[in-house]
Amino acid sequence: MNLPEYITQAEVQRVCQALGLQDWTRLSEARLPLSEAKIIQAAVGGEALAIPAEAFQHGLEVELEHGLRLPDANVTNNHPLLTARIVLAHLKETLDYYVRLDVAEIEGDLLKAYQAGDAAKLASKYALLVAAKAALAVHEAEAIARQE
Repeated sequence: MNLPEYITQAEVQRVCQALGLQDWTRLSEARLPLSEAKIIQAAVGGEALAIPAEAFQHGLEVELEHGLRLPDANVTNNHPLLTARIVLAHLKETLDYYVRLDVAEIEGDLLKAYQAGDAAKLASKYALLVAAKAALAVHEAEAIARQE
């Protein structure tokens, strides 16, 4: 089934221009400057302002997968405010949502490398997994310290 385009690229371009952002319909990779993440975070306002800007930026970069990066899963057309609302929803669940997601995705890549018998990729992904789990441990320790 071919779904209609609910959020047009023209609308995304209009919002990007209104916010003073680059044209998100032309992003070639899911990388955003921190300055743009801060603009979007401020536009969303409310609880989004309590989230560290770097965590918000990371979330925006991840959630661009719901836009033009994966055409068959495109629901936002890279609309910055819709993408930001997805980020906010996940970070309201837990502030380390994307740190945990990094671990899960690397574990999946590790399994694929193992199944393919690719020793070099396996070693590379394992090193990434160790670093991602260390980052998660830091986030968990900080959360526990805030509780005390």
